[in-house]
Amino acid sequence: MNDNRELSDQDKDISNKDLISTLKKKNWKSYFKEFFMLFLAVFCGFLAENYRESLSVQKIEKEYMLSLIEDLKADTSNLQTYIAFKKDKSILMDSLARLMLSEERNLYGNQIYFFARQVFDEKPFVYSDGTIQQLKNAGNLRLIQKRNIVDELLKYEKKVRVLEEWDENDNKTKSTFREMGGKVFKSNELNATMDANMKFVLPTTNPQLITDDFSIINELAFQIHFLSKMSLGNSYRAESIRTDASKLLELIHTEYRLD
Repeated sequence: MNDNRELSDQDKDISNKDLISTLKKKNWKSYFKEFFMLFLAVFCGFLAENYRESLSVQKIEKEYMLSLIEDLKADTSNLQTYIAFKKDKSILMDSLARLMLSEERNLYGNQIYFFARQVFDEKPFVYSDGTIQQLKNAGNLRLIQKRNIVDELLKYEKKVRVLEEWDENDNKTKSTFREMGGKVFKSNELNATMDANMKFVLPTTNPQLITDDFSIINELAFQIHFLSKMSLGNSYRAESIRTDASKLLELIHTEYRLD
């Protein structure tokens, strides 16, 4: 009986050991499985979040490109108007200087006053920089994945700023003309060359200059010639910028496959 009981107890001990060993193995596998499933869930969530963020960035990038396209289209249109105006003004300024320096200038008073009034006429190029300023101020240039577009855009902006600086020089020269104009032109006659609707009016009374001092006339004509050349130079600069704008538009359409 005692032997049987001892055998029975030994069997129980062996059975318990096997059970504990089985549970340990089961727990280890279970823990690993749970860890793996948790890791997989977190990793998949991370991938999904990155994918959603990538889609969001791509959407924002495309919106910026579409906005930039509209800005460039506006620029090309405004530049075309600016170029035509500057070329016409250069011709007009040369004509004014030539008539003022002519020995027969007394015969051309109507034309001289008409042209002189238009020295101050201006059609500036208004840069459509809304999109690029948003990109720069918000630090979003990094969102543009096509770095060649970023490079060309920054070069384009730099050329526009140079044109603006030249336009400012143009304004300074016109200020010099304004300061000297009172020594050469009759104020009332010059003022009469523009009507109440701000339209230029060709005089019919052949108004004369108030001085025959050639040195003063020549000094003013020098400023006019300078304006002429700056106007022509700016028209060439604007043509180069317009070409760049067209190339940048084409590049954006090509890189982003936009219709």
